[in-house]
Amino acid sequence: MGMLDIFKRKSVAKSESNTLFGQTTLGNNLLRNIGSQSAFQQMLYVTTSSATQAGRTVDMSTLSRNSTVMSCLAVKARALSQLPVKVMAYNANDQLVDACHDPSIGARDKIKARQVYNLLANPNNFQSQYEFWYQFSMWLDMAGECYTVFWRKDQNKSDQTPLEMYILDATLITTQLTETRYPMYRLATPSYGFSKDAPLDYWQVMHMMEMGWQGSGGWNKGILLTELVGLDQDIDLYANYVMQNGAKPSGLFVTDQVIPDSKYKEIAARLKEGWSQLTGSRPTDPSKPGQGMLLDNGMKYMPVDMLSIQDADLAALKEQTMKRICGVFGVPPQMISVGESKFNNTQTMLDEFYKSTMAPLLTNVEQKLKVSLLQGYPNLYIQFQTDNFLKGAPLDQMNYSVAGVNAGILTPNEARKYLGLCEIDDTIAKTLVNKGGKQEPIAGSSPQDTGGGGNTSSVGKTGQNGKA
Repeated sequence: MGMLDIFKRKSVAKSESNTLFGQTTLGNNLLRNIGSQSAFQQMLYVTTSSATQAGRTVDMSTLSRNSTVMSCLAVKARALSQLPVKVMAYNANDQLVDACHDPSIGARDKIKARQVYNLLANPNNFQSQYEFWYQFSMWLDMAGECYTVFWRKDQNKSDQTPLEMYILDATLITTQLTETRYPMYRLATPSYGFSKDAPLDYWQVMHMMEMGWQGSGGWNKGILLTELVGLDQDIDLYANYVMQNGAKPSGLFVTDQVIPDSKYKEIAARLKEGWSQLTGSRPTDPSKPGQGMLLDNGMKYMPVDMLSIQDADLAALKEQTMKRICGVFGVPPQMISVGESKFNNTQTMLDEFYKSTMAPLLTNVEQKLKVSLLQGYPNLYIQFQTDNFLKGAPLDQMNYSVAGVNAGILTPNEARKYLGLCEIDDTIAKTLVNKGGKQEPIAGSSPQDTGGGGNTSSVGKTGQNGKA
């Protein structure tokens, strides 16, 4: 009979909705056109919630109330939204320059660049540039997809530069795959003046996917975080119960005698009142606070010890869970104060975060913006200015500038611009100078001086001998 099991239909989890390309939970909606007539269109919804094996439901609301998830999202959102945005172009010397101000850029490209820059600097009437990109990053990481709708003076002209742009609720919009291979987007509810009965065309929506798959949807990280977020929430919940009830004495009243039901209720009520007088912060009889209890009917009090967090080793499990959640979002745990970290390694940690997490994200956003806003302008590019990301401490910036000038790579004016200083109208300041030789770092800024590595014991010896 066991051989016939292979012919049985597989059971479908009751907590899940229709599946799409294997993504069964915490996904976004997709509208597929399976027929030439509108009557044959079918909506396939991938659920926006999931359940752990232990039975806890994890949905978008749970993710937004989890401190570890929101801390990771906030770190990435702050890093993205603080960056200046420029519209760049290549000049005749194949150098990438500011398309809005460089005189070598043609009038047509310059007009378009200024229009797009104005849109990026002023997304809409109620959000600043920082707030817009913060919300953009939060939706992208939370839902795996972000939908930006463009408002043009003439909505039917895709070549017009949008006047405003808004972030749509990713859980209330579906993607329609048409026979023309161009997507359309249908709203589940009216939003920003757009009707749910009229789908949005592909040029009206910038559909950004964090982990794109199948070409039409983004993989929601909540799928990977279902068990982890559920465990993280349960640990916090259990710790709250322990802290709420652990300080109060707890125990059982036991007896070997057989007590009738009517007598039992009388004794239980008396014990409850006596226990309240003994342990309650607001006794019903102020004249008897802390008075001892008189037990009868052969009853004994058996204390029960509360299970502490240390007994269950939840402290280590909590930290491990938080670190794994950070790993899904690509955020170093130390950036949200998880685990131990040394301050002399902070710059190295930030460098790795910017290079491995933020750089791919920025590349994705820049390419998507170019496709959506710069069609017909192949020489223009949208670029987030990341120079301040990797500058490091002031002494590191100074060493970089001094080394660049002395090696003949930077002019003094270029070094001053890097340091945020005004340029000097001087011939020497505009000329490359090559002094040759090895440039020693500024005293007090080497890794040995700051504790960043190497034989730090030699620093102490140097100080004792009084030698620089």
